[in-house]
Amino acid sequence: MAAWFNSIMPILGIPSSFLPKPISLPPLSSFRNNNLHEQRLENEDLSKSSSDDEKSVKQDNIWQLFREAQQNILYLNNQRLGAIEELNKTNKEKQFLFHKIRKLEAEKKEGTDKLSTCSELLLRIDSMVLGSVITPAEASDFRSLVLNHKVSVVDVFNLVSHKSDSELLRELRHFSDQSKTRSFHIIHICTEMAPLVHRGSVASYVTGISRALQRKGHLVEVILPKYACLDLDQVQGLREVKGEAYSYFNGQLHGNKIWNGVVYGIGVTLIEPLNYSSFFNREMIYGYPDDFERFSYFCRASLDYIVKCGKQPDVLHLHNWETAIVGPLFWDIFFNKVLIIGPVSPFLGMILELMSLYS
Repeated sequence: MAAWFNSIMPILGIPSSFLPKPISLPPLSSFRNNNLHEQRLENEDLSKSSSDDEKSVKQDNIWQLFREAQQNILYLNNQRLGAIEELNKTNKEKQFLFHKIRKLEAEKKEGTDKLSTCSELLLRIDSMVLGSVITPAEASDFRSLVLNHKVSVVDVFNLVSHKSDSELLRELRHFSDQSKTRSFHIIHICTEMAPLVHRGSVASYVTGISRALQRKGHLVEVILPKYACLDLDQVQGLREVKGEAYSYFNGQLHGNKIWNGVVYGIGVTLIEPLNYSSFFNREMIYGYPDDFERFSYFCRASLDYIVKCGKQPDVLHLHNWETAIVGPLFWDIFFNKVLIIGPVSPFLGMILELMSLYS
């Protein structure tokens, strides 16, 4: 192309000096290489920029995770401190409750010990009457002395000393009113008493009402047959009373062995026939053809024992048909005998008989 152009220029009368110098162009492959190089550089720049962005995002994410972890650690630490504080509070409350329980148990034991001491003293008075050491009249005076001095104002003050003045005053007034109220002497004549012998609802009722009445300041005693099936391990200070104890049955006097002890602070007397030992030396306490004779003997022996000891109860509490015969026996045979000893129940002017029936 250039040669053709040079040959035609003289014909046209154009001097050769006016001819342009030939331009050397780089080969096409060099353009391609340059483009590839520029593209590579751009890609590297983009890759570097992208890598920097990724690093920045990762760093931001790491810091975000660190801050979240820090917040979680602070939260867990606060929770731990709260849990420790709650645990310490619970432990303090537990220790307080343990201390309170021990204190209540000690107070209960002290109260039970006082009741047991009173009951043991009263049973000792009974044994002295049976042994002819003292007269029934003297025994009656001693029982009144024990009953009237069983509770003192010091005991009441010890129980309420930690209370406010108004509460203390209310308790003292209540004690003053109680001291003016006459206490009653109650004797249960029954065939069951928990936990000695338990065949029905009578046993738990006798024990429950006896303990409740004794807590109210009344003198409570229980008279039972001495069954072969009695759980005597439950009787505190069980002992045989040395002395004469006779009762009338089938036209004759028969000897009885008397046992005394304390159950839950309640004085308990057990009557064991000598001539009719088979009456209560059996596997069961009920369900025999001669049940009427068995419990008639026990009822009469109970009344004979009460008269012999010079007891002057305000209430005779009978339970079910087994001891129902005590009522007519008392009024027909024993009422005048009791009156000879001294005034019976001055507050009521007479002995009150109460009978409970159970289904």
